[in-house]
Amino acid sequence: MFKEINLRNHSSLHKLFYSLTIEALHNFPKIEKKCNLGTEIIKTIKNENFILHNNDVLCIASKLISKSEGLFVDLKSINPSQLALCLHQQIPRKDPRLIQIIIDQTSDKSGKKLQISKDFIGGWLPNGLFLTSAGVDKIDADTAVVLPENCDEIAQRISDDIFDQLKVRVAVIITDSDGRIDKKGATQVAVGLYGISGIRKSQHEDKTSVETICDMLAASAGLLMGQKGKMLPIVKIHGIDYVFDKSATIRDAVN
Repeated sequence: MFKEINLRNHSSLHKLFYSLTIEALHNFPKIEKKCNLGTEIIKTIKNENFILHNNDVLCIASKLISKSEGLFVDLKSINPSQLALCLHQQIPRKDPRLIQIIIDQTSDKSGKKLQISKDFIGGWLPNGLFLTSAGVDKIDADTAVVLPENCDEIAQRISDDIFDQLKVRVAVIITDSDGRIDKKGATQVAVGLYGISGIRKSQHEDKTSVETICDMLAASAGLLMGQKGKMLPIVKIHGIDYVFDKSATIRDAVN
């Protein structure tokens, strides 16, 4: 059984949204150590008779990527700096060791690349992305995972593996759960991609509109991925009209 969402909009809208099908890959194994993620994805696709078509977009949760890359951090090995301890006073719910990892992920020990407000902490990564907790996730009492330095490369690797084994060319978007200072809860945003441009431009009369299509697709996948515990980290979006672009990177969508 799979969960599927059909989105059908009025025909006057751009044909990109005539009909989208969003489908989650079920029974994907729990990843607890470094592995070849492409191999695991292909194996599950075959076992589940999960149909892929050329130009489908595969959205993959970043936590799965981080685990498969072995990017675990033992919190017992972290000694919080004075800055981390000070920030912990402002955000008591955040483990000071986790705050230290967040600082480290920004590559700025001064904390100038952090943004803090009430219970929120976010950080600017070296690649220009701004993420809640700088993309750091605490997965148990003494372990955290961090994002890879280059999610685009991993997205390409997975797309290439699928093409080599299944002869289907799909775009890949790596998504991360991200909150906002002004709103409760979280959504999914893109932190890496391959095969599809991160932005979409449209022209109407003399006005050009630019949309961050990678985030729109990531948020759509989030409808099925959900948050912690759902174990639906891989979602396919079918029906998007786009030109496959091997040169596309997440930097195209970053200011």
